[in-house]
Amino acid sequence: MISACLAWSFLLQAASAESPAEPTVAPAAERVVLRSGVAFEGPVSAGEEGALSIDLGFDVVVVPAAEIESRSPLSPTDAPVELILDDGAREVDDGAVRPSRAGPERLWREADDATVLALDDAVRAVGEAVVLVRTPVSLGSGFVIHPEGYLVTNDHVVEGSNELTVIVFRQATDGLAKDEYKKVRIVATAELLDLALLKLETEDDERFVSVPLGDSHAVEQGEPVFAVGNPMGLERSLSEGIVGLRSRLLSGQSYVQTTAALSPGNSGGPLFDRRGAVIGVNSLKIVAQGAEGLSFSIPVNRVKAFLDDQEAYA
Repeated sequence: MISACLAWSFLLQAASAESPAEPTVAPAAERVVLRSGVAFEGPVSAGEEGALSIDLGFDVVVVPAAEIESRSPLSPTDAPVELILDDGAREVDDGAVRPSRAGPERLWREADDATVLALDDAVRAVGEAVVLVRTPVSLGSGFVIHPEGYLVTNDHVVEGSNELTVIVFRQATDGLAKDEYKKVRIVATAELLDLALLKLETEDDERFVSVPLGDSHAVEQGEPVFAVGNPMGLERSLSEGIVGLRSRLLSGQSYVQTTAALSPGNSGGPLFDRRGAVIGVNSLKIVAQGAEGLSFSIPVNRVKAFLDDQEAYA
């Protein structure tokens, strides 16, 4: 009998010890954008010294407070946890890497036709979309990505200036016609990415010739490419070359290395493949003095990520 009482007492104590604890509140899901442009999405909890711990499902990332650009809550109906890489690819919680895809309101489009063109045909197809960007202290190039007048250039071309002039070149019966646009709005800029998004403001809803964006991951070493821009102020200049390396790491960023000749004034202009798709944005800030056959362009997948997340850079 004593043994039975002791056993019953032990069971009561065990049941009491295993009583359910107070429910804990799960961390809220947020979108966290870093100063570098990389963005993370997932449940967020606060750590030491303002750092954030972001649960990606397959890993937990700790982000220092000094590196955070912005935070915004995610609704419960948003997509699964995913890591948005700075080259535009997305790694979702099943471990697969897929290219970034924006919704129907995105500003850029992909090439519909994969046909490789002769150089003169490719230049003719994209020529009117390449523009000249001028400020009181600098001159560069750019390219239209949306018929409503959205265009991309380098951040260092427009840095520190609100007085912008964009010149659009159009084919005419007697050569090229130059149209000047002085109402130019800076929509978004990213100094670390060296990218800027501009908008030509017109009163009559004018439409512009635009160019498609390609895929940096599909670029192959030795692939022929060409650049159109305004080197040294020489309008509508063409240079041709090949891809020296698809991904060259310089100053913590990756670039497409090519042999296409670039000079000051090409900055912000497009690097095209032979399908007439933009595969990079020409950037001259990292070209060494006296170097020949070494030109570098910002990979277009990074441009896509910048455009898709333009609100973070507004």
